[in-house]
Order: sequence, then C-alpha cells, then structure tokens
Amino acid sequence: MKSPRLLIGYLRRAHGVRGDILAKSLTDDDARFMEGLGCLLVKNKDCEPHGKVTITRVRATPSGLLLGFRGCDDRETARRYCGSYLAVNREDAIELRDEDEFYSGDLVGSRVIDRTLGDLGELIDLIDAGGSEVLVVHKTGEKDVLIPFLKSIVQSVDIEAGTIEVVLPEGLYELYRGQS
Repeated sequence: MKSPRLLIGYLRRAHGVRGDILAKSLTDDDARFMEGLGCLLVKNKDCEPHGKVTITRVRATPSGLLLGFRGCDDRETARRYCGSYLAVNREDAIELRDEDEFYSGDLVGSRVIDRTLGDLGELIDLIDAGGSEVLVVHKTGEKDVLIPFLKSIVQSVDIEAGTIEVVLPEGLYELYRGQS
C-alpha cells in the first residue's frame, strides 16, 4: 500500500556554516525543489513526521542539491536534520504523466525479487548513473547488489505490494555476493 507521504529527497550532510544541507533528489526534476516549498521530515516513508521545514535556498551542484531551510542557520542545526528524508503529502505531489510512471521515493523500501534467485533484499537507494538509474539492494550480512534499472532487467514494479521483480543478467549476482 502506498504511504500517505511521498519521499522527494534525502538529507545527506551539512555543508558550510550557514546551515545548508547537501540533499539527494528522489525526483526526476530538481525544479520541484523551490523556495517556499514546505516539507515533512521523516526517517522513512512509513514513519510519522518528526518535523516540518520550509525551503529558503536551492542550488544545484554536481554532488546534489544544496538546500537551506527556515530556522536552520548554522552547521549544528543542519546536522540534526541529516539522515532524514524530505516528504510531501501525496495529495500535494505533482501528478504523474502516465500509468507507467512512478515516484522514485515510492520504490525505497521495496523488496527486490529475482525470478531465479528469490529475495535479493530491500531497495535502499537509487543512483543516477548518467542516463539511467541503478538500484541499490541491501540484505543484512551480504554485500549490496547494484542493479541497472533497465526494462530488460526490471520485469515489473508493484508499488502497492512493495515489490520489484527482476531477472539478473548472468554473472551480476556472483559479482556482488559470490557463487550462488
């Protein structure tokens, strides 16, 4: 089931002394981050918000977005926000263009299942690989598996069930987690 909140960014680390925070965008369009945008702070998409923030500054960098927030004017305050996701209420989100689209933030926390190998773990991140995205799949006690988000590999995405079905190319699993 979809969360009532949509994750739009992840606050990585404090930057500078003015309270700016380096953030990873979980949207396909960084222009959605604008001055005056109100967001909720959450630990993950299913948690209750632990705060509210309003964006006051936005600057794109090669490492991500530098965001400033109302009331966050120093490095120490910025550090307290780090490790949280920025979320908006789903009804306030920008509409998707068609039924084959989804919000990247809805994928975080999904189980990734290979048709042959079974449960590979939980999707913890999506990395922009310059033209396509890469799924970062984590399983406790195992190395993370990086899976290209390509139609030839990702067979289905079920947001409601919280699953992503994949067919890994030969050798990919062994590259990260040894022999099967």
